[in-house]
Amino acid sequence: MTAPRVLMLLGQAASQVGQFHNKAEHWSSLAGLLRTADCAHRVISDDLAVLTTDFLAGFDVIVNASTSLDPTPDQIAALLARVEAGAGFVGVHAATATFVQYPEYLAMVGARFGRHDPLKHFTVHFVDRSHPITAGLEDYEHDDELYELTGDYMDRTNVLPLQDGLHVLAEAEGHPMAYLKAHGSGRVAYLASGHDARSLDQPAFRELFTRSIAWAAGNL
Repeated sequence: MTAPRVLMLLGQAASQVGQFHNKAEHWSSLAGLLRTADCAHRVISDDLAVLTTDFLAGFDVIVNASTSLDPTPDQIAALLARVEAGAGFVGVHAATATFVQYPEYLAMVGARFGRHDPLKHFTVHFVDRSHPITAGLEDYEHDDELYELTGDYMDRTNVLPLQDGLHVLAEAEGHPMAYLKAHGSGRVAYLASGHDARSLDQPAFRELFTRSIAWAAGNL
């Protein structure tokens, strides 16, 4: 078992008025999460120029925690090809609300963000407690945006069931909060929580995050 080399994408489109996913404390929480994961090498960037075939070849897992960024077709092609070839991918929170110009990216992630109510208090319930990512974890409460996802990659207002082949690990009020899927030879995990430190610093979420990286790397 070899500790993975991990690239984490952060940042938020400058065109968005509320830079709630681009604050220093948001970066700090996510960097702290990555620091606790068992990694051989860690890189954090908000520069999508890193999405090249050559650069991505140096990583075993790609974590996308960015929001509403606008990559080029070549950058998306490089990302999808790397995962299809066997790299792991972990999407956090707005990973279903970024790169949305590319339905092929959303299909790889497995869902598109549809909507959410204002920040609220809710319980995350584990529906599969036998998986290595969730083993031993208890249901937990936190304050976060409860993402409602759709399987329509072209129109977020059109609520469609999510694609077949998703392995849901946790849900909240009928909405998936953690799921797994495959993309070619790559393993994909998505965690819907993560708006700010109130969820990112929650101990159970921190465990889900670090275990998801290990699973995506093929180490769980």
